[in-house]
Amino acid sequence: MGLRALAVGLVVVKHWTLLAFPLGEMGRIPLLVLSGYLISGIIWKNSIYWGISRPALYQLGVFYTRRFLRIIPPYYASLALGALLPLTVLHQYPGWFLLPLANVLCFRLGHWPEGLGHYWTLAVEEQFYFIWPLLLGLFQRRAGWLWLLIVGSLAHRIYGAFYLVPNAPSQATVLLPSCLDLFAFGALLQLHKTAERQLPQSPATYPGWPALLTTTGWCLLWGLTRQFPYAEQLWEVISPGLGALASYFALRWLMHSPRQARWLAHPLALWLGKRSYGLYLYHLLLPVFYQRLVYHLLPSGQPQAASLRQFWLSPGPTMLLLCPALAGLSALSWHYLEAPLDRLRLRFTYARPTTESAR
Repeated sequence: MGLRALAVGLVVVKHWTLLAFPLGEMGRIPLLVLSGYLISGIIWKNSIYWGISRPALYQLGVFYTRRFLRIIPPYYASLALGALLPLTVLHQYPGWFLLPLANVLCFRLGHWPEGLGHYWTLAVEEQFYFIWPLLLGLFQRRAGWLWLLIVGSLAHRIYGAFYLVPNAPSQATVLLPSCLDLFAFGALLQLHKTAERQLPQSPATYPGWPALLTTTGWCLLWGLTRQFPYAEQLWEVISPGLGALASYFALRWLMHSPRQARWLAHPLALWLGKRSYGLYLYHLLLPVFYQRLVYHLLPSGQPQAASLRQFWLSPGPTMLLLCPALAGLSALSWHYLEAPLDRLRLRFTYARPTTESAR
């Protein structure tokens, strides 16, 4: 929970302050790796694979029901709020957000829709939920196939950034094939954790230097690619995979280092982590509302309106005013929507897989 709070917090700070450094990616990539880790564990533990037998259909039904109750109703609630603002793109292309195919829409438009640009990651996650039981049913627990998937995802980003959309290479990363290596690194982490549990004596520690080394390399890559031709293409091609590798090492280190990770168990971090989905859903809608409110209260005809707008829309006042508003909105979402749905979700239980199917 605490790690989710930290990752979402980095995304919020990036989007609200527009820092040049890619803090948003530092939050987004670990979130997707963590999803790959958790969902792969659920699939392998409960033998949730595509099939036509009654047990397979039952397990799949429970899996998708639980995912639907956790993700979709709060997502639709945020869409309703976006429609009330109103957000132009949402009114022009409602079906893309309802299905959800927001990532494909961003790719087609070539830009990030106002207030909804982050929804592409939600669409990728939901598409990932759909195909991952099929892929893991084919791959089983073989790491070699996951590495092949990682290479294929890198190849898709190379094709997209240099040939498909060379003028907007960041759009090449929003499609599901370009993100599959992030989920695959999470699955590899789950494989390695499972293997360690089966050892007579699990390793007591895991070194932190691989996480430090790969994270430093990721930061240096960002700096270096600012200096060369095709810098943006190189960054969009390499950074997701290198960031996923750094996330793999960092997560593995944290799992073996409870003392170093104790700050992630702070009550505030846990409180925010539990409400992190709401924080993520609404964090780009609030600045749109805030900006429109400032322009309404300080119209162009007033003396010094431009300078006052510039002050109130600068990062400091924006963070100071919107952080408590976002926390409050996400708390309301959790209390009145997510928590009741979570209790309902837990009523849908998986059948215990047989010994043969669990292998």
